[in-house]
Amino acid sequence: MGISVGMRRLGAALVVSLIAATSLAAQTTAAPEPARLSPEEQILISQIEDYLNGITTVEAGFVQMSAQGQYAKGKLYLQRPGRMRFEYEPPFPYLLVADGTWFIYVDQELEQVTYLPLGKTPAGLLLRKDFSFSEGLVVTGIEARPSSVRVDVVDSRRPEAGRVSLTLARKPLSLKSWTVHDAQGQRIQVTLIDPRYGAPLDKSLFRFINRFERRPER
Repeated sequence: MGISVGMRRLGAALVVSLIAATSLAAQTTAAPEPARLSPEEQILISQIEDYLNGITTVEAGFVQMSAQGQYAKGKLYLQRPGRMRFEYEPPFPYLLVADGTWFIYVDQELEQVTYLPLGKTPAGLLLRKDFSFSEGLVVTGIEARPSSVRVDVVDSRRPEAGRVSLTLARKPLSLKSWTVHDAQGQRIQVTLIDPRYGAPLDKSLFRFINRFERRPER
């Protein structure tokens, strides 16, 4: 039995807002304004940069929530650089796969597949080979608390791809969630559940064989 129209719209909004960046946004998005960091914040940013560059793989459950309180759950796999997989729990028939070149959105019930260039999505920011706050990435905000820190980041070369807010626990540093803010004002938060870092992942997780339509040429 298929999911209802309302449920499908809810799920599609959750998924598409997570990955979408439009050509219109590329024409209108202003260059990001760097945050003014105190010496203590600069040290903290350097520590976060080192931590994020040390992440090779992540396997975790996730809860994905919109600003309106709509949510979906599932399992995610991440392998830097360039690879990610979101498997959504029913009733959402969606699959997201980043294969190093494309970010692929699959509606398995409608048998529809959408390919987006990975570098033009917020996922491309998270999956880049070198996570450097001094080269290519701009810190536009930081909020440090005793137990957590939130860092707002924009790709200076592709501000149309949206802003990503990373939330980490402190002592020790540990990635807890990220929030995508797209150019249309949508906000989607992904919270990791019981993450495992550094474990080997099967390469087949990041392959997608399109049985529904012809794959675009590179």
